[in-house]
Amino acid sequence: MTDHAPEDCDLLIHGAQVLTVDAADTIIRDGAVAVRGCRIVGVGETTALRKRFVARETIDARGGVVHPGFIDAHIHVSQYTARSVLPRMAGTSITMGDWKGALRPEDEHASAALAAIDYLAGGTTGFVDPGTIFEPDAVAAVASETGIRIWLTDPYVADRGHALKEHLAELVSPTFLARWPRDLDDALSRVGSQLHRNRSSDGLVHAFIGLYGEATGSDALFAAALATARRSGVQLQQHLGYSPASFLTQERELGRPLLADYIDRHGIDRAVSFIHMNVVTRDDVLRLASAQVRVVWCPYGQLQMLAQPGAQCRQGELANAGVVLGLATDIPRVIDVGAIGSLAMAAGAALGTPLSPRLMMRMRTIGGAATVGATADVGSLEVGKRADIVLRRPAASEALGQDVSLETAALGTRAGVHLVVVNGAVVVRDGACGRVVSHDIVDRAHASVRSIATRIGLA
Repeated sequence: MTDHAPEDCDLLIHGAQVLTVDAADTIIRDGAVAVRGCRIVGVGETTALRKRFVARETIDARGGVVHPGFIDAHIHVSQYTARSVLPRMAGTSITMGDWKGALRPEDEHASAALAAIDYLAGGTTGFVDPGTIFEPDAVAAVASETGIRIWLTDPYVADRGHALKEHLAELVSPTFLARWPRDLDDALSRVGSQLHRNRSSDGLVHAFIGLYGEATGSDALFAAALATARRSGVQLQQHLGYSPASFLTQERELGRPLLADYIDRHGIDRAVSFIHMNVVTRDDVLRLASAQVRVVWCPYGQLQMLAQPGAQCRQGELANAGVVLGLATDIPRVIDVGAIGSLAMAAGAALGTPLSPRLMMRMRTIGGAATVGATADVGSLEVGKRADIVLRRPAASEALGQDVSLETAALGTRAGVHLVVVNGAVVVRDGACGRVVSHDIVDRAHASVRSIATRIGLA
């Protein structure tokens, strides 16, 4: 009996602590991952994979952690450059609505590109924008330029945009709302406009169906959007429960629990993701778990709402009940995306439901993928999935070798990232983004911020 001839592959990372984040949540202490093209073709023990594969490039991880790329499950990416703008608006009549209303395609591109280089350098290989980009093409271009994975949807799908002003007046302005759909027909004309991006089976830009939510959409719009999502085999997402006041107003108008209404009237299931959910009763925990609805958790946005009347935050209880959660920054106003794991663990402790490091790792990877309907492709290190992979330095200050999930998902820093692979291509090596000149992107983003500030009177 003779041994089989070795298989060719493009990249073999070996000698790693491999966090697969698969169904078994396996940690391979001396593991390896093999990549061919844009897909993973092998995951296992180093000895076995080194015998099986001959690679064009071989990297010895020297005990460093290898894990699936993180996914920011919800980021208003065209506002990434607005992170420090709010304090300047204090005491003026200028709102974030004015900022958003003044965005041009070049501003949205500059903001997304800045986010992309920050994300990639820290091991976040993809992000999800919920439909708050006016010109999706401007942001989609960032994927091919930087190598990051992007999920996006139709811009500002709502037929009752004026409702946003009732509970979140600080987010709106006449110039902003003028760019929203005029009515139901106008909103329906936008639904599904981005699905053409899914025609490429191995592309970096993907589309889903998104509604703005927060009482800005009619029941007819939700029903039509859900039908389109199911027909197209994609996820439906919408904001729900960011503002406790808005959520509770909708419940009073219905005369029954809002989630029960969604379940009974629309039959929502795992193909639906709700973003925020800052009002969750104990009955709602059971409803969400039974329907298998996905939830996107934005811990900073939640902390903002904890002091609001009616807020009931039970993300830890949701996770313990089997609800799949993805972790997100929303708008990283006071935190870097790298700190989102620590913030979520602190929020869980504050809410009385501490979260395990392994659960946090799942929220940042496979959970994020689930909330956008992408678990068949990304979120874990498994044969056949797209190769979105991060290799961390074994000598990083947090790499103490005790709880690798905690050290990666909560304590991991940008300085600890050595290599980032997206779709099989190396996009970060030795901590540096290889496809772009980072300081050029930073310069354009800074110029964009100054230009917007001038246009809205903040200069």
